[in-house]
Amino acid sequence: MKLLLQRSLLLIVTLLAYQLQAQVYNIATYNGQNITTCSGTFYDSGGPSGNYLTGETYVITFTPGTAGAYININFSNWSVANGDNLEIFDGPNVSSPSYGVVNSNLSPVGMVIRASVLNPTGSLTLKWTSVGTSSGWVAAVSCGLPCQNYSVSLLSSTPPFHVDSGYYYIDICPGDSVSMTAQGIYPLNDSVYHQNDTTTHFKWDMGNYHMDSALTVGAVYDTIKGYNIEINAVDTNGCMATQTPKVRIRTSTKPSFDGTHQLKDELCQGDSTSLIGVSTTKLWHGNSSLNHAGTTYLPDGSGASYTSTLIFNVFSPGQTITSVNDIIAVRATLEHSYLGDLNITITCPNGQLTTLKSFSGGGSNTFLGEPIDNNSQPIPGLGYEYAWETNGTTTMVNAAGTYNHTFTDVLGTTYNNHPYLPPSFAYPAGSTALPPYPLVIYKPETPYTSLIGCPLNGTWQITITDNLFIDNGYIFAWGIDFAPAVLPVNWSYKPAISSETWNSSPSIISASGNNITILPSDTGNHPFTFTMVDDFGCSYDTTLNVSVLPTPQINLGNDTIICGFGIVTLDAGNALAGTTYQWNTGNTTQIQQTNITGDYIATVSYSRGNLVCSNTDSVHVDQYDLADVNLGNDTCVGESIVLRAGNTNHYPPFIYNWSDGSTADTLLVTSPGKYYVTVAIDPSSPCTVEDSIIVSIFSPTILGADKEFCSFEDIGFNIPHDGTNLNHKYRWFLDGNLSSDTSSLYAQKYMPVGQHTLLVKIDNGCTDMIHLKSKDCQLEIPNVITPNGDGINDVFKISGLINFPNTQLIIFNRWGKKVFESFNYSNDWNASNDAEGVYYYILKTTVGQKKKYEGSLSIFRN
Repeated sequence: MKLLLQRSLLLIVTLLAYQLQAQVYNIATYNGQNITTCSGTFYDSGGPSGNYLTGETYVITFTPGTAGAYININFSNWSVANGDNLEIFDGPNVSSPSYGVVNSNLSPVGMVIRASVLNPTGSLTLKWTSVGTSSGWVAAVSCGLPCQNYSVSLLSSTPPFHVDSGYYYIDICPGDSVSMTAQGIYPLNDSVYHQNDTTTHFKWDMGNYHMDSALTVGAVYDTIKGYNIEINAVDTNGCMATQTPKVRIRTSTKPSFDGTHQLKDELCQGDSTSLIGVSTTKLWHGNSSLNHAGTTYLPDGSGASYTSTLIFNVFSPGQTITSVNDIIAVRATLEHSYLGDLNITITCPNGQLTTLKSFSGGGSNTFLGEPIDNNSQPIPGLGYEYAWETNGTTTMVNAAGTYNHTFTDVLGTTYNNHPYLPPSFAYPAGSTALPPYPLVIYKPETPYTSLIGCPLNGTWQITITDNLFIDNGYIFAWGIDFAPAVLPVNWSYKPAISSETWNSSPSIISASGNNITILPSDTGNHPFTFTMVDDFGCSYDTTLNVSVLPTPQINLGNDTIICGFGIVTLDAGNALAGTTYQWNTGNTTQIQQTNITGDYIATVSYSRGNLVCSNTDSVHVDQYDLADVNLGNDTCVGESIVLRAGNTNHYPPFIYNWSDGSTADTLLVTSPGKYYVTVAIDPSSPCTVEDSIIVSIFSPTILGADKEFCSFEDIGFNIPHDGTNLNHKYRWFLDGNLSSDTSSLYAQKYMPVGQHTLLVKIDNGCTDMIHLKSKDCQLEIPNVITPNGDGINDVFKISGLINFPNTQLIIFNRWGKKVFESFNYSNDWNASNDAEGVYYYILKTTVGQKKKYEGSLSIFRN
């Protein structure tokens, strides 16, 4: 301790001596030099009053004049063009570790930039590069305590992020909210001073004209675009983080369904048509980042103007505003308790301006946002985001007095039914306003035509003039949305299609890829919805409508034999009103009577517009003295069946001739097959009747025993053929619902969890039913193990793993080194050779949906 005090006294004396010899250091004059000092003023190449120039590249090093001291650089002024960078190195040259880069996005004013404790030289090296010109900087050079290098990482987010090529990507659907939590990593904590997340100041640029300074932040992203999120930090010693995460939020783009169509808009009942589904995801082009200003206090005043500037140099040289469509909107997040005393203008680099809200227009005591009324202290209220667009619905002055709301300000004061201006896009988190929640897009009072001809590169300025001693307020952020065609492209993305499906419908009779064939059974309008889900998890759909006209139903019956002089009545009747009839005999009525041998054909038609829906049936009539025989419908039995030809004991005696040669009026069938019988009234009569029947024979327990299985397992049943050449008809019913499968093979994938029944009907008689139980087989993955040998939580045990054979498990340490891998993990990893800390696991399953699980795992032994 005595040695430390002596060293500190010596350092103080030395620093005082250097302060007496302080001088000016111009980066251009001292380019490439190592300056030993503990006092001085550091300028850009323009010095105290000039501007630096474009195309500069300079390097300068400051080294403390006394051993044990550390260089401090404290910036008091900072104004640089967009794209100009000052990189700071923790050491005597540019090969030293980089502290980071300050630029137009990140100002060093307010930071204490100093050498770190890991830098024994105490030196700082600064490398300057410029592509624009501005007034530059002023910084004081001194000696003092070192910085303890630290970094910032993105700890977690909702939805979860994934890392690709150094960027943290968070993919969402439009209108979703995102929550993010940062954390500082302090490897040198307490070497000189104490660091933690409570004492470190985090600064978030949310990418949507909002700033925040909490450890955990949240925002809603409505606009379809990509957002660049910036996180910076300054610790309690004024030292900025040497490394910060790069975060991008991507909102799903709305796909195009052009090409999705049906071949026919109208059908006759019983007809089919095809529907073709086509979806195409759209590419979003990210544009070069355009800065937006941070919080500006608007003190109460009488005619005082307060300005905030944006400096652009990413546009093409000489590029100008050529149309009002080049500016989508000017946005500003404001709170102020008296609209009437404000004048708000936007000025472009050549001095042209437009008025967003004029003082002369008034507006009275209408609130902007949720302010603190009559407050003389600089305490911000809650800002609303306002947008001025060419096609806005009204000016702010004209909207004043239209809307009222009740809210409680940040100090707890409640304002009841007070006039206010609604925000343009959404009410911010933390708002206590009561519904309804109107939204308004505003028009500038001076049209944006006044900005045509403005250069895009240069300084754009918003000016807010407070004309009355009424109240203060804040502008939290502002920016300009230029049209995408104006902006240079920086990054882009295009969601991938995860799935494309037509919604289930009993009218779908076949499918091939995204093409389906439909056969609606009912008349009327039938909607069919085509749904696309992208890899962001966002669902979009479009609906096609098919109109089905009724087709008349007609059934003239079977071919008819007339015995003797009987008359047969053929009825083409139909319950559908407005139908017409046409017989091949020329008859146009519903009923046709005859006792003449011949073919009788009836056509029944219904029409609407140019579409005519018709149905035709025919019948053959023979006039004979004939027997009546009917073996019944094709059937399916378990063991045997007796077929009866009828007419037993009638006179004259009937003649029977079965397909097996037997001549009785009945036939015992014990084998499957097709059976025929011919019946005549006597051997010489041409009046014969023939009938046939197909008999199928199957065991009544053909499906076997009840089954249990995981919901993701594929199950199947295959009914053996009965050995004949007959084509049997199989109908499968799952939970009473008829399946489209008509073969002897039934397969089911991903059966919903729960109890189910499966019923099969073969031909017209044989059935069997079993009970199925689909289980929800899930994995439960812990995030902490304590391998201390106490027998509790000593191993990384994944519950439910028995249902997922042949899984692949990989575990990495926090530096990305693989510490464990198994291709059939059996819940036995106990981290015996690994230290305490946070690890990262990847688990891949090979059954079911073959998912990939990722997450962190903490190891504690105490």
